[in-house]
Amino acid sequence: MSKGSRPRPYSVSQAQFGQNYDAIFGKKNIMQVRVKEDPKEFGQCGCGRSPTGKCIGWHGLSEELYQHQKMLWMEQQFLKDEEQ
Repeated sequence: MSKGSRPRPYSVSQAQFGQNYDAIFGKKNIMQVRVKEDPKEFGQCGCGRSPTGKCIGWHGLSEELYQHQKMLWMEQQFLKDEEQ
């Protein structure tokens, strides 16, 4: 036998290797954002997640993080209304 004819021993199981591979190279769930053509609507939210109607970058958030950010935004609006 020559050097390199035997495979290296695995440091992780094949199942774990497969999960790691899929986590790194697997299909990503990327949300698509619609682009508005009308110049009056530039900056408008295309994904429908923005509470203000203007894009604030929430289209890239996971559903869980989106719900959290929405809750924080609503709390801030409530506190602003309380101050007035």
